[in-house]
Amino acid sequence: MKRLLHEYAGVLAVPQARLVLGAGLASVVGDVLAMVALLLRLHDEGHGPYAVSALLVCFALPLVLTMGIAGSVADAHDPRRVLVAATLVQALGAVGLVVAPSLAWTCVSVLVLQTGFAFANPVWSAVMPLVVGEDLSGTYVSLSQGLRSIASPIGAALAGVLVQHWGSQVALGINAASFVGLLAAALALRVTRTPATRPATSFLPRDGLLALRANPVIAALVFGVVPIILTVEAVNAVEVFLVRGELGASPAQFGLAEACGGVGAVVGSFAAAAVRTRDRRILGLLIGITATPIVQIAQGMAPHLGVYAVCTMAIGLALGVVNALIFALLLHEITEGDRGKVVALVSGLSRTTTIAALAIGGALGTQLGARTAYVVCGSVGLLIAVTAALRVRSALRKPGGDDLPACVRSWKDDESAECQDAEQQVEGGTSHAMRRPGVRSAQPHQERPDRDSGRQHEDEGGLQR
Repeated sequence: MKRLLHEYAGVLAVPQARLVLGAGLASVVGDVLAMVALLLRLHDEGHGPYAVSALLVCFALPLVLTMGIAGSVADAHDPRRVLVAATLVQALGAVGLVVAPSLAWTCVSVLVLQTGFAFANPVWSAVMPLVVGEDLSGTYVSLSQGLRSIASPIGAALAGVLVQHWGSQVALGINAASFVGLLAAALALRVTRTPATRPATSFLPRDGLLALRANPVIAALVFGVVPIILTVEAVNAVEVFLVRGELGASPAQFGLAEACGGVGAVVGSFAAAAVRTRDRRILGLLIGITATPIVQIAQGMAPHLGVYAVCTMAIGLALGVVNALIFALLLHEITEGDRGKVVALVSGLSRTTTIAALAIGGALGTQLGARTAYVVCGSVGLLIAVTAALRVRSALRKPGGDDLPACVRSWKDDESAECQDAEQQVEGGTSHAMRRPGVRSAQPHQERPDRDSGRQHEDEGGLQR
Protein backbone atom coordinates (compact mmCIF):
# COMPACT_ATOMS: atom_id res chain seq x y z
CA MET A 1 0.00 0.00 0.00
CA LYS A 2 2.83 2.39 0.86
CA ARG A 3 4.43 1.78 -2.51
CA LEU A 4 1.11 2.25 -4.29
CA LEU A 5 0.52 5.60 -2.57
CA HIS A 6 4.07 6.60 -3.45
CA GLU A 7 3.39 5.88 -7.12
CA TYR A 8 0.14 7.86 -7.01
CA ALA A 9 2.11 10.73 -5.51
CA GLY A 10 4.65 10.38 -8.30
CA VAL A 11 1.92 10.81 -10.93
CA LEU A 12 0.37 13.77 -9.12
CA ALA A 13 3.78 15.41 -8.80
CA VAL A 14 3.77 16.00 -12.56
CA PRO A 15 1.98 19.35 -13.19
CA GLN A 16 0.68 18.35 -16.64
CA ALA A 17 -0.69 15.10 -15.23
CA ARG A 18 -2.56 16.98 -12.49
CA LEU A 19 -4.03 19.33 -15.06
CA VAL A 20 -5.15 16.50 -17.35
CA LEU A 21 -6.62 14.46 -14.49
CA GLY A 22 -8.52 17.46 -13.14
CA ALA A 23 -9.80 18.46 -16.57
CA GLY A 24 -10.76 14.86 -17.29
CA LEU A 25 -12.68 14.61 -14.01
CA ALA A 26 -14.68 17.74 -14.85
CA SER A 27 -15.25 16.48 -18.38
CA VAL A 28 -16.62 13.13 -17.21
CA VAL A 29 -19.01 14.88 -14.85
CA GLY A 30 -20.13 17.01 -17.80
CA ASP A 31 -20.51 13.96 -20.06
CA VAL A 32 -22.79 12.20 -17.57
CA LEU A 33 -24.68 15.43 -16.99
CA ALA A 34 -25.35 15.66 -20.71
CA MET A 35 -26.37 12.02 -21.11
CA VAL A 36 -28.85 12.07 -18.22
CA ALA A 37 -30.21 15.48 -19.23
CA LEU A 38 -30.75 14.34 -22.82
CA LEU A 39 -32.55 11.17 -21.73
CA LEU A 40 -34.80 13.15 -19.41
CA ARG A 41 -35.47 15.71 -22.15
CA LEU A 42 -36.48 12.97 -24.59
CA HIS A 43 -38.84 11.55 -21.98
CA ASP A 44 -40.38 14.92 -21.20
CA GLU A 45 -40.89 15.63 -24.91
CA GLY A 46 -42.81 12.37 -25.30
CA HIS A 47 -40.28 10.42 -27.35
CA GLY A 48 -40.24 6.63 -27.11
CA PRO A 49 -37.62 3.86 -26.98
CA TYR A 50 -36.66 4.29 -30.62
CA ALA A 51 -35.61 7.88 -29.98
CA VAL A 52 -33.50 6.77 -27.02
CA SER A 53 -31.89 4.04 -29.13
CA ALA A 54 -31.15 6.54 -31.90
CA LEU A 55 -29.47 8.85 -29.39
CA LEU A 56 -27.34 6.05 -27.94
CA VAL A 57 -26.31 4.94 -31.43
CA CYS A 58 -25.23 8.51 -32.22
CA PHE A 59 -23.00 8.46 -29.14
CA ALA A 60 -21.27 5.28 -30.34
CA LEU A 61 -21.24 5.61 -34.13
CA PRO A 62 -18.43 8.20 -34.60
CA LEU A 63 -15.96 6.06 -32.66
CA VAL A 64 -16.78 3.11 -34.88
CA LEU A 65 -16.54 4.99 -38.18
CA THR A 66 -13.35 6.90 -37.35
CA MET A 67 -11.32 4.23 -35.53
CA GLY A 68 -8.96 3.94 -38.53
CA ILE A 69 -8.36 7.57 -39.41
CA ALA A 70 -8.42 8.81 -35.79
CA GLY A 71 -5.70 6.37 -34.79
CA SER A 72 -3.51 7.33 -37.74
CA VAL A 73 -3.93 11.03 -36.99
CA ALA A 74 -3.08 10.43 -33.34
CA ASP A 75 0.26 8.84 -34.21
CA ALA A 76 1.25 10.89 -37.26
CA HIS A 77 0.58 14.49 -36.20
CA ASP A 78 1.50 16.94 -33.47
CA PRO A 79 -0.55 15.82 -30.44
CA ARG A 80 -1.07 19.35 -29.14
CA ARG A 81 -2.63 20.57 -32.38
CA VAL A 82 -4.83 17.49 -32.71
CA LEU A 83 -6.05 17.82 -29.12
CA VAL A 84 -6.83 21.52 -29.44
CA ALA A 85 -8.75 21.01 -32.69
CA ALA A 86 -10.62 17.96 -31.40
CA THR A 87 -11.55 19.68 -28.13
CA LEU A 88 -12.92 22.68 -30.03
CA VAL A 89 -15.05 20.32 -32.12
CA GLN A 90 -16.33 18.70 -28.92
CA ALA A 91 -17.17 22.10 -27.48
CA LEU A 92 -19.04 23.01 -30.66
CA GLY A 93 -21.14 19.85 -30.38
CA ALA A 94 -21.80 20.54 -26.69
CA VAL A 95 -23.04 24.06 -27.46
CA GLY A 96 -25.22 22.58 -30.18
CA LEU A 97 -26.90 20.36 -27.59
CA VAL A 98 -27.83 23.41 -25.52
CA VAL A 99 -29.63 25.15 -28.40
CA ALA A 100 -30.86 22.09 -30.36
CA PRO A 101 -34.56 22.68 -31.19
CA SER A 102 -35.44 19.09 -32.15
CA LEU A 103 -34.41 15.46 -31.87
CA ALA A 104 -32.74 15.59 -35.29
CA TRP A 105 -30.53 18.52 -34.28
CA THR A 106 -29.77 16.83 -30.99
CA CYS A 107 -28.53 13.74 -32.83
CA VAL A 108 -26.42 15.87 -35.19
CA SER A 109 -24.87 17.68 -32.22
CA VAL A 110 -24.09 14.38 -30.52
CA LEU A 111 -22.39 13.15 -33.70
CA VAL A 112 -20.23 16.29 -33.78
CA LEU A 113 -19.44 15.97 -30.07
CA GLN A 114 -18.43 12.33 -30.34
CA THR A 115 -16.41 12.88 -33.50
CA GLY A 116 -14.21 15.28 -31.56
CA PHE A 117 -13.93 12.74 -28.77
CA ALA A 118 -13.01 9.99 -31.25
CA PHE A 119 -9.97 12.00 -32.38
CA ALA A 120 -8.96 13.28 -28.93
CA ASN A 121 -9.18 10.04 -26.94
CA PRO A 122 -6.37 8.06 -28.65
CA VAL A 123 -4.07 11.08 -28.49
CA TRP A 124 -4.50 11.46 -24.72
CA SER A 125 -3.89 7.74 -24.28
CA ALA A 126 -0.77 7.83 -26.45
CA VAL A 127 0.93 10.88 -24.94
CA MET A 128 0.28 10.47 -21.22
CA PRO A 129 2.98 7.79 -20.78
CA LEU A 130 5.41 10.38 -22.17
CA VAL A 131 4.13 12.93 -19.66
CA VAL A 132 4.32 10.81 -16.50
CA GLY A 133 7.03 8.40 -17.63
CA GLU A 134 6.73 4.83 -18.85
CA ASP A 135 7.20 3.35 -15.38
CA LEU A 136 4.19 5.25 -14.01
CA SER A 137 1.90 4.84 -17.02
CA GLY A 138 0.04 1.92 -15.44
CA THR A 139 -0.46 3.88 -12.23
CA TYR A 140 -1.74 6.83 -14.24
CA VAL A 141 -4.27 4.62 -16.03
CA SER A 142 -5.57 3.23 -12.73
CA LEU A 143 -5.80 6.69 -11.20
CA SER A 144 -7.58 8.07 -14.25
CA GLN A 145 -10.05 5.17 -14.35
CA GLY A 146 -10.74 5.52 -10.65
CA LEU A 147 -11.46 9.23 -10.94
CA ARG A 148 -13.79 8.53 -13.88
CA SER A 149 -15.65 5.98 -11.77
CA ILE A 150 -16.07 8.56 -9.02
CA ALA A 151 -17.16 11.29 -11.44
CA SER A 152 -19.94 9.26 -13.08
CA PRO A 153 -22.31 8.97 -10.09
CA ILE A 154 -21.59 12.59 -9.18
CA GLY A 155 -22.64 13.69 -12.66
CA ALA A 156 -25.76 11.51 -12.61
CA ALA A 157 -26.92 12.82 -9.22
CA LEU A 158 -26.17 16.43 -10.18
CA ALA A 159 -28.03 16.05 -13.47
CA GLY A 160 -31.22 14.96 -11.75
CA VAL A 161 -31.17 17.96 -9.43
CA LEU A 162 -30.34 20.45 -12.17
CA VAL A 163 -32.96 19.18 -14.60
CA GLN A 164 -35.67 19.06 -11.94
CA HIS A 165 -35.09 22.61 -10.70
CA TRP A 166 -33.60 24.50 -13.65
CA GLY A 167 -34.20 22.42 -16.75
CA SER A 168 -32.04 20.40 -19.11
CA GLN A 169 -30.43 23.43 -20.77
CA VAL A 170 -28.60 24.37 -17.58
CA ALA A 171 -27.13 20.88 -17.26
CA LEU A 172 -26.14 20.89 -20.93
CA GLY A 173 -24.61 24.34 -20.54
CA ILE A 174 -22.42 23.10 -17.68
CA ASN A 175 -21.30 20.23 -19.90
CA ALA A 176 -20.28 22.71 -22.60
CA ALA A 177 -18.34 24.77 -20.05
CA SER A 178 -16.45 21.67 -18.87
CA PHE A 179 -14.48 21.66 -22.13
CA VAL A 180 -12.64 24.80 -21.07
CA GLY A 181 -10.52 22.69 -18.74
CA LEU A 182 -9.72 20.16 -21.46
CA LEU A 183 -8.78 22.94 -23.85
CA ALA A 184 -6.45 24.44 -21.25
CA ALA A 185 -4.85 21.02 -20.66
CA ALA A 186 -4.35 20.57 -24.41
CA LEU A 187 -2.78 24.00 -24.80
CA ALA A 188 -0.45 23.34 -21.87
CA LEU A 189 0.73 20.00 -23.24
CA ARG A 190 4.47 19.80 -23.80
CA VAL A 191 5.74 16.44 -25.05
CA THR A 192 8.44 15.44 -27.49
CA ARG A 193 7.99 12.37 -29.64
CA THR A 194 8.85 11.09 -33.10
CA PRO A 195 5.70 11.09 -35.27
CA ALA A 196 4.80 8.00 -37.26
CA THR A 197 5.99 8.09 -40.86
CA ARG A 198 2.88 6.46 -42.34
CA PRO A 199 0.37 8.95 -43.75
CA ALA A 200 -3.06 9.21 -42.14
CA THR A 201 -5.05 8.26 -45.24
CA SER A 202 -6.88 5.05 -44.32
CA PHE A 203 -10.38 5.12 -42.89
CA LEU A 204 -10.03 1.42 -42.05
CA PRO A 205 -8.20 0.44 -38.84
CA ARG A 206 -5.74 -1.72 -40.76
CA ASP A 207 -2.60 -0.23 -39.23
CA GLY A 208 -4.03 -0.51 -35.74
CA LEU A 209 -4.97 -4.14 -36.35
CA LEU A 210 -1.50 -4.93 -37.70
CA ALA A 211 0.14 -3.27 -34.69
CA LEU A 212 -2.09 -5.26 -32.36
CA ARG A 213 -1.43 -8.54 -34.18
CA ALA A 214 2.31 -7.94 -33.80
CA ASN A 215 1.82 -8.83 -30.14
CA PRO A 216 -0.17 -12.10 -30.07
CA VAL A 217 -0.66 -12.05 -26.28
CA ILE A 218 -2.20 -8.58 -26.24
CA ALA A 219 -4.26 -9.38 -29.34
CA ALA A 220 -5.69 -12.46 -27.63
CA LEU A 221 -6.52 -10.40 -24.54
CA VAL A 222 -8.19 -7.61 -26.51
CA PHE A 223 -10.29 -10.02 -28.56
CA GLY A 224 -11.29 -11.69 -25.32
CA VAL A 225 -12.27 -8.50 -23.52
CA VAL A 226 -14.21 -6.99 -26.42
CA PRO A 227 -16.93 -9.67 -26.68
CA ILE A 228 -17.25 -9.73 -22.88
CA ILE A 229 -18.40 -6.11 -23.18
CA LEU A 230 -21.20 -7.29 -25.43
CA THR A 231 -22.44 -9.86 -22.92
CA VAL A 232 -22.28 -7.33 -20.08
CA GLU A 233 -24.01 -4.46 -21.88
CA ALA A 234 -26.66 -6.67 -23.50
CA VAL A 235 -28.43 -7.04 -20.13
CA ASN A 236 -28.69 -3.26 -19.71
CA ALA A 237 -31.89 -3.40 -21.73
CA VAL A 238 -33.52 -5.85 -19.29
CA GLU A 239 -31.91 -4.77 -16.02
CA VAL A 240 -34.78 -2.57 -14.91
CA PHE A 241 -37.25 -5.41 -15.55
CA LEU A 242 -35.26 -7.81 -13.38
CA VAL A 243 -34.71 -5.38 -10.51
CA ARG A 244 -38.08 -3.62 -10.49
CA GLY A 245 -40.22 -6.51 -11.75
CA GLU A 246 -38.72 -9.82 -10.63
CA LEU A 247 -37.06 -8.57 -7.44
CA GLY A 248 -39.70 -5.94 -6.59
CA ALA A 249 -37.31 -3.07 -5.92
CA SER A 250 -38.50 0.51 -5.50
CA PRO A 251 -36.99 3.30 -7.63
CA ALA A 252 -34.75 4.28 -4.71
CA GLN A 253 -33.60 0.70 -4.23
CA PHE A 254 -32.89 0.44 -7.94
CA GLY A 255 -30.67 3.52 -7.68
CA LEU A 256 -28.84 2.07 -4.65
CA ALA A 257 -28.20 -1.17 -6.52
CA GLU A 258 -26.69 0.83 -9.39
CA ALA A 259 -24.56 2.76 -6.90
CA CYS A 260 -23.12 -0.55 -5.67
CA GLY A 261 -21.74 -1.14 -9.15
CA GLY A 262 -20.15 2.30 -9.12
CA VAL A 263 -18.51 1.67 -5.76
CA GLY A 264 -17.09 -1.61 -7.03
CA ALA A 265 -15.72 0.07 -10.15
CA VAL A 266 -13.94 2.72 -8.08
CA VAL A 267 -12.31 0.12 -5.83
CA GLY A 268 -11.32 -2.05 -8.79
CA SER A 269 -9.80 0.82 -10.74
CA PHE A 270 -7.63 2.02 -7.86
CA ALA A 271 -6.70 -1.53 -6.80
CA ALA A 272 -5.44 -2.34 -10.31
CA ALA A 273 -2.52 0.04 -9.76
CA ALA A 274 -1.05 -2.48 -7.31
CA VAL A 275 -0.64 -4.96 -10.19
CA ARG A 276 2.67 -3.91 -11.71
CA THR A 277 4.21 -6.75 -13.69
CA ARG A 278 3.17 -7.87 -17.15
CA ASP A 279 2.41 -11.43 -16.09
CA ARG A 280 0.30 -10.42 -13.12
CA ARG A 281 -1.61 -7.94 -15.23
CA ILE A 282 -2.39 -10.66 -17.74
CA LEU A 283 -3.47 -13.02 -14.96
CA GLY A 284 -5.56 -10.34 -13.26
CA LEU A 285 -7.27 -9.46 -16.51
CA LEU A 286 -8.12 -13.11 -17.24
CA ILE A 287 -9.49 -13.53 -13.71
CA GLY A 288 -11.58 -10.39 -14.18
CA ILE A 289 -13.18 -11.44 -17.46
CA THR A 290 -13.86 -14.91 -16.04
CA ALA A 291 -15.38 -13.65 -12.80
CA THR A 292 -17.68 -11.17 -14.58
CA PRO A 293 -19.88 -13.71 -16.43
CA ILE A 294 -19.97 -16.04 -13.41
CA VAL A 295 -21.34 -13.24 -11.24
CA GLN A 296 -23.69 -12.23 -14.06
CA ILE A 297 -25.23 -15.70 -13.94
CA ALA A 298 -25.62 -15.27 -10.17
CA GLN A 299 -27.41 -11.97 -10.79
CA GLY A 300 -29.97 -13.70 -12.97
CA MET A 301 -30.56 -16.30 -10.24
CA ALA A 302 -30.58 -13.82 -7.33
CA PRO A 303 -33.41 -14.67 -4.89
CA HIS A 304 -33.68 -11.14 -3.53
CA LEU A 305 -32.34 -7.62 -4.00
CA GLY A 306 -29.52 -7.97 -1.46
CA VAL A 307 -27.86 -10.76 -3.40
CA TYR A 308 -28.30 -8.83 -6.64
CA ALA A 309 -26.69 -5.71 -5.13
CA VAL A 310 -23.68 -7.70 -3.90
CA CYS A 311 -23.30 -9.25 -7.36
CA THR A 312 -23.54 -5.81 -8.95
CA MET A 313 -20.71 -4.56 -6.74
CA ALA A 314 -18.62 -7.61 -7.62
CA ILE A 315 -19.13 -7.02 -11.35
CA GLY A 316 -18.22 -3.36 -10.93
CA LEU A 317 -15.05 -4.42 -9.11
CA ALA A 318 -14.10 -6.90 -11.82
CA LEU A 319 -14.78 -4.48 -14.66
CA GLY A 320 -12.84 -1.72 -12.90
CA VAL A 321 -9.82 -4.01 -12.72
CA VAL A 322 -10.24 -5.16 -16.33
CA ASN A 323 -10.55 -1.64 -17.73
CA ALA A 324 -7.46 -0.42 -15.91
CA LEU A 325 -5.32 -3.46 -16.68
CA ILE A 326 -6.13 -3.71 -20.38
CA PHE A 327 -5.14 -0.10 -21.03
CA ALA A 328 -2.06 -0.41 -18.83
CA LEU A 329 -0.99 -3.41 -20.92
CA LEU A 330 -1.69 -1.59 -24.17
CA LEU A 331 0.40 1.41 -23.15
CA HIS A 332 3.27 -0.81 -21.99
CA GLU A 333 3.25 -3.36 -24.79
CA ILE A 334 2.42 -1.29 -27.90
CA THR A 335 5.23 0.79 -29.35
CA GLU A 336 4.89 4.56 -29.02
CA GLY A 337 4.29 5.14 -32.73
CA ASP A 338 1.30 2.77 -32.78
CA ARG A 339 -0.43 3.50 -29.47
CA GLY A 340 -2.95 5.94 -30.91
CA LYS A 341 -3.99 3.55 -33.67
CA VAL A 342 -4.44 0.63 -31.28
CA VAL A 343 -6.35 2.66 -28.68
CA ALA A 344 -8.65 4.00 -31.41
CA LEU A 345 -9.19 0.44 -32.67
CA VAL A 346 -10.06 -0.89 -29.21
CA SER A 347 -12.40 2.05 -28.51
CA GLY A 348 -14.12 1.60 -31.87
CA LEU A 349 -14.58 -2.12 -31.34
CA SER A 350 -15.97 -1.46 -27.87
CA ARG A 351 -18.54 0.99 -29.20
CA THR A 352 -19.44 -1.47 -31.97
CA THR A 353 -20.45 -3.97 -29.33
CA THR A 354 -22.46 -1.27 -27.56
CA ILE A 355 -24.56 -0.82 -30.68
CA ALA A 356 -25.01 -4.57 -31.08
CA ALA A 357 -25.90 -4.97 -27.40
CA LEU A 358 -28.84 -2.56 -27.79
CA ALA A 359 -30.50 -4.96 -30.21
CA ILE A 360 -29.42 -8.25 -28.63
CA GLY A 361 -30.43 -7.32 -25.10
CA GLY A 362 -33.90 -6.22 -26.12
CA ALA A 363 -34.47 -9.38 -28.14
CA LEU A 364 -33.33 -11.65 -25.33
CA GLY A 365 -35.52 -9.87 -22.80
CA THR A 366 -38.55 -10.09 -25.04
CA GLN A 367 -38.12 -13.73 -25.99
CA LEU A 368 -36.63 -15.26 -22.84
CA GLY A 369 -37.39 -12.92 -19.95
CA ALA A 370 -35.04 -10.92 -17.75
CA ARG A 371 -33.66 -13.73 -15.57
CA THR A 372 -32.96 -16.05 -18.48
CA ALA A 373 -31.33 -13.22 -20.44
CA TYR A 374 -28.83 -12.74 -17.60
CA VAL A 375 -28.06 -16.46 -17.41
CA VAL A 376 -27.65 -16.78 -21.19
CA CYS A 377 -25.37 -13.74 -21.44
CA GLY A 378 -23.31 -14.93 -18.49
CA SER A 379 -22.95 -18.43 -19.94
CA VAL A 380 -21.81 -17.07 -23.30
CA GLY A 381 -19.42 -14.70 -21.54
CA LEU A 382 -17.90 -17.57 -19.55
CA LEU A 383 -17.28 -19.50 -22.76
CA ILE A 384 -15.61 -16.43 -24.26
CA ALA A 385 -13.42 -15.97 -21.17
CA VAL A 386 -12.23 -19.61 -21.25
CA THR A 387 -11.47 -19.32 -24.97
CA ALA A 388 -9.50 -16.13 -24.34
CA ALA A 389 -7.47 -17.80 -21.59
CA LEU A 390 -6.56 -20.69 -23.90
CA ARG A 391 -5.52 -18.28 -26.66
CA VAL A 392 -3.39 -16.26 -24.28
CA ARG A 393 -1.74 -19.44 -23.02
CA SER A 394 -1.01 -20.49 -26.60
CA ALA A 395 0.42 -17.07 -27.43
CA LEU A 396 2.67 -17.09 -24.36
CA ARG A 397 4.11 -20.46 -25.36
CA LYS A 398 4.54 -19.56 -29.01
CA PRO A 399 8.21 -19.49 -30.03
CA GLY A 400 9.59 -16.38 -31.71
CA GLY A 401 10.86 -12.89 -31.14
CA ASP A 402 7.79 -11.86 -29.13
CA ASP A 403 9.09 -14.05 -26.30
CA LEU A 404 12.55 -12.47 -26.07
CA PRO A 405 13.35 -10.06 -23.25
CA ALA A 406 12.54 -6.43 -23.99
CA CYS A 407 16.15 -5.39 -23.64
CA VAL A 408 17.19 -7.88 -26.37
CA ARG A 409 14.40 -6.85 -28.74
CA SER A 410 14.56 -3.11 -28.49
CA TRP A 411 17.65 -2.06 -26.61
CA LYS A 412 20.30 -4.29 -28.17
CA ASP A 413 22.81 -1.48 -28.02
CA ASP A 414 22.41 -1.30 -24.24
CA GLU A 415 25.56 -2.79 -22.74
CA SER A 416 24.07 -3.24 -19.26
CA ALA A 417 24.79 -6.47 -17.43
CA GLU A 418 21.11 -7.40 -17.56
CA CYS A 419 20.96 -7.19 -21.34
CA GLN A 420 24.28 -8.93 -21.84
CA ASP A 421 23.11 -11.78 -19.62
CA ALA A 422 19.80 -12.05 -21.47
CA GLU A 423 21.55 -12.12 -24.84
CA GLN A 424 23.86 -14.88 -23.66
CA GLN A 425 20.88 -16.91 -22.42
CA VAL A 426 19.10 -16.54 -25.75
CA GLU A 427 22.21 -17.49 -27.71
CA GLY A 428 22.65 -20.48 -25.39
CA GLY A 429 19.15 -21.76 -26.13
CA THR A 430 17.44 -20.88 -22.83
CA SER A 431 14.96 -18.36 -24.19
CA HIS A 432 12.16 -20.91 -23.74
CA ALA A 433 12.54 -20.70 -19.98
CA MET A 434 12.62 -16.94 -19.95
CA ARG A 435 9.40 -16.58 -21.87
CA ARG A 436 7.37 -18.50 -19.32
CA PRO A 437 5.13 -16.19 -17.30
CA GLY A 438 6.75 -17.03 -13.97
CA VAL A 439 10.39 -16.70 -15.05
CA ARG A 440 11.15 -13.03 -15.52
CA SER A 441 13.25 -10.20 -14.12
CA ALA A 442 13.92 -10.16 -10.40
CA GLN A 443 12.74 -6.54 -10.44
CA PRO A 444 9.56 -6.74 -12.53
CA HIS A 445 8.56 -3.14 -11.94
CA GLN A 446 11.57 -2.09 -14.03
CA GLU A 447 10.68 -4.43 -16.88
CA ARG A 448 10.62 -2.61 -20.20
CA PRO A 449 7.65 -3.18 -22.48
CA ASP A 450 7.72 -5.05 -25.74
CA ARG A 451 8.66 -2.54 -28.42
CA ASP A 452 9.12 -4.87 -31.39
CA SER A 453 6.35 -3.93 -33.77
CA GLY A 454 8.35 -4.86 -36.86
CA ARG A 455 7.36 -8.52 -36.83
CA GLN A 456 3.96 -9.65 -37.97
CA HIS A 457 2.66 -12.62 -36.02
CA GLU A 458 -0.35 -14.71 -36.83
CA ASP A 459 -3.50 -13.40 -35.22
CA GLU A 460 -4.26 -15.38 -32.09
CA GLY A 461 -7.74 -13.93 -31.97
CA GLY A 462 -10.33 -12.85 -34.49
CA LEU A 463 -12.68 -9.92 -34.61
CA GLN A 464 -15.12 -11.57 -32.29
CA ARG A 465 -17.18 -8.56 -31.49
